[in-house]
Amino acid sequence: MPIKYGELTIIKEPTLFSNCLMWLNYEEKPPKNSKYVFLFDDGEICDSNDKFTDFKFNFNILSIMPMPLYFEKEIKYKKTYFYKYPIKDKNNNLSLDFSKLFNSYSKYNYNITIESIFNSIYYTLTSEESSKPEIFGILRIKSNEYMPHFLFAYDSDEFTKEEIIYLIHYIFTPT
Repeated sequence: MPIKYGELTIIKEPTLFSNCLMWLNYEEKPPKNSKYVFLFDDGEICDSNDKFTDFKFNFNILSIMPMPLYFEKEIKYKKTYFYKYPIKDKNNNLSLDFSKLFNSYSKYNYNITIESIFNSIYYTLTSEESSKPEIFGILRIKSNEYMPHFLFAYDSDEFTKEEIIYLIHYIFTPT
């Protein structure tokens, strides 16, 4: 389970509506004309238009959540990836523990992470019922609202770079 890492910068054009939402501290999905720039940990830089391929994953979306509850990808057999629900911490706040997934990434620093509707972790079930390895995650870091930055982690045995670009682009693109 080799975990690979990267960074995502979303470049979006400000509008009067998006400015109003920012003043209200409301986070919205980026507009359709936004540009997605990916920096992978091996140094490769690309935008979603360069390497976008539609892998036709099956997503289960609830209208009240920006993140899919689960998604499936067709390979030799159907593989399902499930959304990990936040748990309550000692202060009764809902949170996800990103340290297990991001700890070995040199650019991960808990102090620069911020809350986001897009922060998420996905896992898959293995043959052992109790084993739920985390294989994909997105985490927002402090950045400009017009160019939000995210860290992402993925299991390179489960996903290719092109699949990650597709998956992240799908998650952030308004339907």
